[in-house]
Amino acid sequence: MFSTTRYATQRATARRRRYRTAHERLARDRRQAQHAAEALQQTLDALGLPEDLVTEIEGRLRSQQKLLGKIVGMMCPPLFGCRTNAELCRVRGWDKNPV
Repeated sequence: MFSTTRYATQRATARRRRYRTAHERLARDRRQAQHAAEALQQTLDALGLPEDLVTEIEGRLRSQQKLLGKIVGMMCPPLFGCRTNAELCRVRGWDKNPV
């Protein structure tokens, strides 16, 4: 029997990848994405998770992101373009928008 070396296999794969047209690559990627989506759906069905799981996760992530933004803003505000503690405090009317 003839066994190909790893180097020869990689070269053959690279050659096929280069010669494949953009349309073929797009169709192949779409098939792979569709297959992955179906597998994910089957897994979620098997786990028996609720239907509104995505919206619940989005809400939790949004609140975590907001909290993280507050923490980072308090630790190093000017670094990320946030307002400093002094700017967040209540100030006199003539000092509200320092330049």
